Amino acid sequence: MSTKPGRKLHEEGVALFRKEQPEAALAKFQEALSHATNDPHHTAEIYNDLGATYKELKQYEAAYEALDESSKLFIELDDKKGQAQALGNLASVLEAEGLLEEAVDAYKQSATMLEDMGQGELAMYVWQAVSRLRMKQKQYIAAIGAYEEGVENMPEGSIKKKILGRLLRMPGSFMGGLGGAAQDEEDEDDPDSDE
Repeated sequence: MSTKPGRKLHEEGVALFRKEQPEAALAKFQEALSHATNDPHHTAEIYNDLGATYKELKQYEAAYEALDESSKLFIELDDKKGQAQALGNLASVLEAEGLLEEAVDAYKQSATMLEDMGQGELAMYVWQAVSRLRMKQKQYIAAIGAYEEGVENMPEGSIKKKILGRLLRMPGSFMGGLGGAAQDEEDEDDPDSDE
């Protein structure tokens, strides 16, 4: 089991990472790792955070190694959410290195795993990363498709899903497209619709 100092160091590392201080975060994560030797789940979490930190420092080989360790541990623990998060971080490293198609594939695998676990909202953020990458590649239709995929898999009845769904239908309705008109008809038939 992880010691309290190990957890505290890990939390301090996360706080430093969020404050955009990756060098200081790296030192905290490395120290936390030495305290987590008997807790494989905590060790996997630290390796996952190390991977993200190494990516920020552009130390890509170290990032791949840390994420590989994280993935192995999450697989051994049968922790699907951890596996999906490590895969998302791997995609981020691939993207940083300019390996965009490999990054898209890894992001899609991560999103699918999250959706399969009923984590639609988390999956939405991963689909947004795919959409952003497709925009970067000037693949605009694929970018919209990825974003729609994320919205589609959000929890039913979610306010966020309704708002994003309406935003996605807006361009079609302004241009007289069938997408907006067809959805308006669906909303009229839907007793839960507030339109």
